[in-house]
Amino acid sequence: MSYSSRLWLYAPFAAVLILAAWVISQWWLAADALEKNLAALKDHPVMPGISMDWTSVAVDGFPFRVDASFNGLQIKGEGAHGPFSWSSEKFALHALTYGRNKTVYEAAGRQQLSWTDGTGKSQAIQFQHGSLHASSVTDAAGLVRFDLDIVNVASPRVTAGRFQFHLQRDGKDLNLMVRADSITGLGAPKKLVQAYATLNKAETLAPLLRADMPWPMAVVVWKGFGGRAALSQTVEPELATQVLSPLY
Repeated sequence: MSYSSRLWLYAPFAAVLILAAWVISQWWLAADALEKNLAALKDHPVMPGISMDWTSVAVDGFPFRVDASFNGLQIKGEGAHGPFSWSSEKFALHALTYGRNKTVYEAAGRQQLSWTDGTGKSQAIQFQHGSLHASSVTDAAGLVRFDLDIVNVASPRVTAGRFQFHLQRDGKDLNLMVRADSITGLGAPKKLVQAYATLNKAETLAPLLRADMPWPMAVVVWKGFGGRAALSQTVEPELATQVLSPLY
């Protein structure tokens, strides 16, 4: 067999080995970087004014993604109007080791959420759900898109068949959408709450989207430069405003 014939015979095999070696190295690099980042972030700020902690975490997902599975996760910090915190019995994040910077999140078990509303009052809710999924997409300028979808929210205060929240950076605007279906416990059964909010002057919120500025300060700067929120397509506008008010 000639040299050229052997080359064509072994080249595909060699290419597969090279590709496999690259995939393995990419995963180990990504997993090692994630473990180091998590170790540095535990009970420390993930961005100015916001920190996270957990009971335990495991990194897995070989070979094409990195997964971090948390037990006893808690995120807390300063929101637009005051303190907030969220805890989950189980939480996981998943990210591919290639392609765009998209991360997928899942939560399970009992959740506890406390926040400060637009009037400065403290609010809290404990709930369980059928499923909670979310995702975020980032680029060099920070957060581009965030989506949250919760099915079958059940708590002593309120229930909802489905709750959705979406955020998207669109040029000079930041678009928000909130929708809750089949709500009970807020004065009338089976309400639908929905609203779209467009925040202008999105460029002044860039430090917040890059995780470089505390949330309360970013909101003050945004409003100082004439930042305003315009609501549209609202159903039950008062409730929709209450849901969105902690954000800005």
